[in-house]
Amino acid sequence: MTSTLYRKYRPQTFAEVVGQEHVTRTLEHEVMQDKLAHAYLFCGMRGVGKTTVARLLAKAVNCQKRKPQESEPCNSCESCQAITAGRSLDLIEVDAASNRRIDDVREIREHIPYGPSQARYKVVIVDEVHMLTTEAFNALLKTLEEPPAHVLFVLCTTEVHKLPETIVSRCQRFDFRRILAAVLLERLRGIAQQEKVRVEESVLRQVVELAGGSSRDAESYLGKLLSLGEKNVTSELARLALPHADLGLALDFIGYLIAWDARAAVGLLNSFLAEGGDIAYFYRQVLELMRHMLMLKLGGDLAHEVTAELEPTLSGRVDKLSRELTQARLQRMLERWLKVEGSWRASDMWQLPLELAAVELASPEVESVEEPAPKAASARGREAGVAHASPATPIVPRPLSSSLDIDVVSERWPEVVSGLRDFNHSLSFILSVAHPVKLEEGILTVGFSYRLHLERVQDAKVRGVIEQALSAVFGTPLALKGIAEEAPVATSGDLLSNVLTTMGGRVVG
Repeated sequence: MTSTLYRKYRPQTFAEVVGQEHVTRTLEHEVMQDKLAHAYLFCGMRGVGKTTVARLLAKAVNCQKRKPQESEPCNSCESCQAITAGRSLDLIEVDAASNRRIDDVREIREHIPYGPSQARYKVVIVDEVHMLTTEAFNALLKTLEEPPAHVLFVLCTTEVHKLPETIVSRCQRFDFRRILAAVLLERLRGIAQQEKVRVEESVLRQVVELAGGSSRDAESYLGKLLSLGEKNVTSELARLALPHADLGLALDFIGYLIAWDARAAVGLLNSFLAEGGDIAYFYRQVLELMRHMLMLKLGGDLAHEVTAELEPTLSGRVDKLSRELTQARLQRMLERWLKVEGSWRASDMWQLPLELAAVELASPEVESVEEPAPKAASARGREAGVAHASPATPIVPRPLSSSLDIDVVSERWPEVVSGLRDFNHSLSFILSVAHPVKLEEGILTVGFSYRLHLERVQDAKVRGVIEQALSAVFGTPLALKGIAEEAPVATSGDLLSNVLTTMGGRVVG
């Protein structure tokens, strides 16, 4: 049976572990000096070597041929080979994601009092320890407080903030870092060379980008490429196995947002999806590039980190785009883009929340609601024919023949939507897919089907703009209150109709 690359090339010594020297060096010193803690806590994102280092520690402390003042396991004695093969009786590995109950912890405690069968220590590795129940944590705490001398605990987690402080304080903690792009790239080159396969440099860089700092993910993607059976993996061939992605497209998208070109940004997004692009990866790419731009704005070591991770060409483009933004606008872009994730994952039309966000981020009139747009950017917006904060046609109130109630508001709701259209397309669209619910004591309650819409109108300045439009239509001040409602199952025709109505467009052909 052929093993996956990340299992085949799993490090068997501390020296083979990449990107975690701050962890391995400390552990090696502890092994050499025989000054071991009774419990270790390994924290960090997935795929950076937590479980691997835990097993290496188990091998090193139990190696039968390791000499004093040495730290590396020999990998040839019976103990090392048993741990490598997964048949050691003195290594207990528990997956807390599926064994999270108090009974599972009690079972571990029953094995602990008995000494190791062959080795010096009995090592207990608990993976995803944050998944344990409260009762299970309490049972584990008792064991960590009074551990037998022959037992070592290694707790691994990707979410250390979920662990009780009573557990964390009783462990020696190590934080595993995200592996740098240059380090991952070098490792992938070495694996490809050992597999006798030539992989284009651009493909390896794409794999590194997809992995996001995870060695296991990078090796898994490389394994998919090698499974194609070709001795020369080109960019064209890689498209068959890797998610469709292009960092250049993500930079183009951000460039359109900066230039206030909503049409080009939405068009790029739709073209990307039409060609089979991975929306989750595109979202993450844009988010990471915006973060890189923020780091460049802050300067110092943070800026150096960005230039080290990106290719020189891409780094230059990111730097150029960041100079066209104020730090305040970049921060708003990041905050707005962060809010999109929960919405697009819950939406039937994945691209719609991203399109709405793009329209808002590329609309000078939205910026003017929060803060005046930069002069240069405003000039670009005027050249592109974008409407500014003053409505082109003011909303004229119509006298009411009877007292204002919810029926009247519902009947004249399209007037509110239409009146906002010339001032702010995105707010007009948001109200077009919302509906009035009730009117009590001058407070109009409006139901919103999408969480990002509700969060948008809850902003005090945005809400003030809408309330001005309500006052203009109904001739009396109304306070707006938004509530969340379950999103209806809309057909593509309904959504297209809403967009066309709001944008003032029509179907051609």
